[in-house]
Amino acid sequence: MKRISIITPCRNAERYLGETIASVVSQTALLSGRAELEYIICDGLSTDRTVEIAKAATSGFRHGTVRIVEQQDTGMYDALAHGLNTARGDICAYINAGDYYARHAFDIVLDLFEAKEVTWLTGLSTVYNERSYLVECYLPFKYRARFFTNGYYGTLLPHVQQESTFWSSGLNGSLDFDRLAMLRYAGDFYLWHRFSQKADLKIVAAYIGGFKRHQGQLSENTGAYRGEMDAIIGRAKPGITDRILAACDAVMWKMPPVVKKRFNPDGLYCFDHERQEWA
Repeated sequence: MKRISIITPCRNAERYLGETIASVVSQTALLSGRAELEYIICDGLSTDRTVEIAKAATSGFRHGTVRIVEQQDTGMYDALAHGLNTARGDICAYINAGDYYARHAFDIVLDLFEAKEVTWLTGLSTVYNERSYLVECYLPFKYRARFFTNGYYGTLLPHVQQESTFWSSGLNGSLDFDRLAMLRYAGDFYLWHRFSQKADLKIVAAYIGGFKRHQGQLSENTGAYRGEMDAIIGRAKPGITDRILAACDAVMWKMPPVVKKRFNPDGLYCFDHERQEWA
């Protein structure tokens, strides 16, 4: 049985945390016994009812372990670094308060990790509004290691959606947790930048999780995010070949799924209804 480690960093998140926790602990893969959960909720000494809500929402959970860590941190990625550094699952991911997973997310992830050569996976990119309605959805085309190196994802091409992304715990060995803890905005990009040196990011045409858009989020500060991205990238300078390829990819991102699959046959998995498997 696989163990899945999920980290939720939070502080003063009483308005959003309950829905996030419910989406984690009610996964069909857990209820069926297919997987067990290691859930690490890292609270930065909240002054509202965040911890109370976390304890109530996980009370009676019997399909793994839940740890609520209450300690001072310097920000979300300090909390995340602690969680990832102590995680002991086979597969890892993190999800912030307010965001939530689809009910069958873990089953989809396990399907791909068990049947295909996948160590790093993302799904449909989806966005919720304040009412938790799914209001945006698109299928990624392809993720290239060279474009993580030069910082094209999030600038010339779409971001990797963190809420839909899972990876083998072995990739955590590529992280400098002290450096991750120092970041304020682009910690997700730091993960992808490091992972891309070890594995290919595969895509599944399925709804795994989504991002809830609301006011006051760190992601609103695009300038600060880009500044941290530049520091992570260092001196990497894309050439004309990369620019041309990125322009071609930008067109492909707007194409229908059948076209994306044709031009990314080994990196994009779609469900084959006749064979009842991912292909």
